[in-house]
Formats: sequence, structure tokens, C-alpha cells
Amino acid sequence: MRERLFEIWFSLRCGVANREFIRVLEQCGSPYQVFTADESELERLPCGERLKQALADRNLEEADRIACFCEKNDVHILFWQDADYPASLRTLMDPPLLLYYRGRLQDFAHLLCISTVGTRTMSAYGKRMAYKIGYELGAAGAVVVSGMALGVDSVAAAGAMAAGGHTVAVLGCGIDVVYPREHETLRDAIIARGTVITEYPPSTPPSGSHFPVRNRIISGLSQATVVVEAGVNSGALITAKDAIMQGRGIYAVPGNVGEDNTSGTNRLIRDGAAVALCARDILEDFTFLYREYLNMGKLLWAEQHSEPDDSLLAQYGVSLRIRPEKRPTNPVNEGRQTGNQGRQQPGDTARRRDRQPDRSVPADKAGTTAPGDTPAAPVPAPAPDSSRAVLDSLTPTQRALFELLPLDHAVLVDALTREGYTTGEVVAAMTVLEIKGLVDALPGGLYARR
Repeated sequence: MRERLFEIWFSLRCGVANREFIRVLEQCGSPYQVFTADESELERLPCGERLKQALADRNLEEADRIACFCEKNDVHILFWQDADYPASLRTLMDPPLLLYYRGRLQDFAHLLCISTVGTRTMSAYGKRMAYKIGYELGAAGAVVVSGMALGVDSVAAAGAMAAGGHTVAVLGCGIDVVYPREHETLRDAIIARGTVITEYPPSTPPSGSHFPVRNRIISGLSQATVVVEAGVNSGALITAKDAIMQGRGIYAVPGNVGEDNTSGTNRLIRDGAAVALCARDILEDFTFLYREYLNMGKLLWAEQHSEPDDSLLAQYGVSLRIRPEKRPTNPVNEGRQTGNQGRQQPGDTARRRDRQPDRSVPADKAGTTAPGDTPAAPVPAPAPDSSRAVLDSLTPTQRALFELLPLDHAVLVDALTREGYTTGEVVAAMTVLEIKGLVDALPGGLYARR
């Protein structure tokens, strides 16, 4: 690693996202030649005065400390002039001069890389889509690139690894710093199965200003970026903007109009981003170029097995912070708070009506009215209540399905049918549980406890 001493020194003097280094290297040839340049040669360098003054500092102490650290901790270095430096980063306006990485360097020259980003405060819908897309991309042979952040980034990375794929995490801090701290296990898993990489020197703490700068590397390593779920102020949109400016593909997963977490993705679609309902929508655009490296047969298999697996997410150390679901803002519904409480509004659903079971039906079958049967007259929905009386009013099937619902996230009907119940039984029970104020029906066919 000592042979990297002058490269490390040069990168420290240039700093992050400083494209002046390109002209300096073109004139001098190598960092060592810059280091040994005399005062007159430094003065003639094609760069600003600030960089000239920085390059006049020949102190190697910090560079030596970093070189020793990298050697002892299995940290590798990619320098701008190295043959295996990612060619896709050379095209950036402000490419990284030097990269520190741990793990196995991906074959960026040949593999399809897709950055998968989104909000840190994802919804249950965002979690499901991030996992599915990450899983299917990884199974098909694409590399999932993310920032290892809370939320969408980490779930997509875990999904790719669960499918046997590879992932790259680009950090906004030093290679030895775990951020977020909850993701130490995830970082170690990515190192074992892929690459953790950063342009920041070891020991650099995370800072809010680092992440927007870091995002250009996430999109720059990738042929396309998919935004799974993001509000209008989400940092994921910075990555999307970088991807657009870099000439990369941009995809977005649509969501309900009016929801905070999907307002950013819906706006991307409105402005021309391609719609991604699944990984296939992305991969089919690159099948011809990467036909030797993509396995569409495995993609077909993955599409049948890509529902989120919470046990695997826990195994990879993914910290889940599911955002409480909110109904989309609706001007009609808002009218109910301004004196129209007694007027039934368009969009009211039958599931808010109290469907009374036929008293001729045995007690253990109550509440399983088939869709299409005439419900009882509508009455105001009861306030959420999980008291003993409400629980005791449930049939054994309804009670069992209610107890199967996790406390901290929503699930699909399909997940409950795996417990031995038919789809009809699950849907009927969920309808009764919603009427009784015990569960919420969420977008995408999801149900969650209140």
C-alpha cells in the first residue's frame, strides 16, 4: 500500500469532487511528479490558486497514516489512472479522483448496474416494491447500487443478496465508519457479497453535505436509476437528477396520487421517467446490450419468489422504519371537515358499512358474507377498538387471522393464505376486522393492524 502514498497525498490535496485534478495529471503525468515539482512548475499548473497552495504542502504524514490503515484493514484503493477504475465514472463532470473500497470489486465494464434508491421513511408498499425489484434485479444478474441508507436503499440491497445477486453500497463517510449505525451487519454482508465504496478518506464522519455529493457516484456507476418511493423533497430525487444530467436511464415506481411518499416518484413519471412496475420493465430495456450477462430465465423464477422475507431482512441487519400509512388527500373527503359530515361523498366504500351477519348462520361462520351479497343498512363505522369485547366477538378464523398480522408492518393477502386459509376466507375476515376497527386496508392489497 505504500506505493499508493503519493496518490493518497494528491487526493487529500485536491479534495472531493474537484475536477481540476484531470488537467494537473494531464500536464504532470502522475501524483509523484506533482509532489516533486518545484515552485515554478507548480505555478504553471493549469488549476486555481487554492489547489496550487494545497499542492505546495508536501507533508506526507496523513497520507502515510491512511496507507497504513488500508494495509491493516484490507481496504483497497482505486485511483483515476488505474486500469480497473470504473469507466462510467470517467464520464462525470466531477469524477472521484480516488476511491476506497472493501469487498470484491464488481466488473463495472460488463455488468448491468442499476441504482435503486428511495426515501428513508418508506411505507409498507415502498418496502415491498424495493425488495421485489432488488430481488429480481439480483436474480437476473444485474448489480444493485445504493447508498446503504435506511429505507428503500437497504431493503433493495438485501433483496438482491437474498436472490444470490451482488450489490454495491456507496458511502457518504469514511470506509471505516458505519452509517447509519444500525446497518453494521448489513455493511458486513455487502462486503462479503459485493462492494462497499467511498471517495471519503478513512475516519471521515457522515455529514449532511456529503450525501448529495455521494449521490453522483451512485448514479454514475449505473446504467439506470430506479426511484422506488420518494417525496418531493427526498434526497433520492437528487440521485435521479444526477442520473438525468449524466445521460443515464431513469425509472420510477408509481404510487397513489396525493400521498407524500409517492409525490416525488409520480412527478418524475409526469416529467418523462419510465414507469417501473417490476424489475422486468427495467431489464427488458437492456437485454440486448447485456444479453451475455443477464439471465431472464432466473428472472422468471424470481418473479414467483420475490415477496419480502422479513426473516432475511433481519438476518442482513436491515433496520425497518415503516411510515404509517395515510389516506391520499382528497378535496371531496376534506369537505367532511367543513360542515358536510352528514353527506355521503363519492369514494365512500362499502367496507366502511357495518355488514351484520345473517343470524341464521352459525356463529363460527358469521362475518363471511360473500362479495355481492346485500349488506345491512349502512351505519357509522365504529371508532378503532381493540378491547376484549371486540376480540371476543370474532369468529375463530377472524381471531386467528388477526393474530397473524404483524405488529410493525403490513402484509399481503397472499402471505396469509400461506397459513392454510383460502383467499375468500382471508378477504372476508379482513373486511370484518376493518369494520370493527382492528385493521386498515392499505394500497396494493396490504393489511395492517391499527
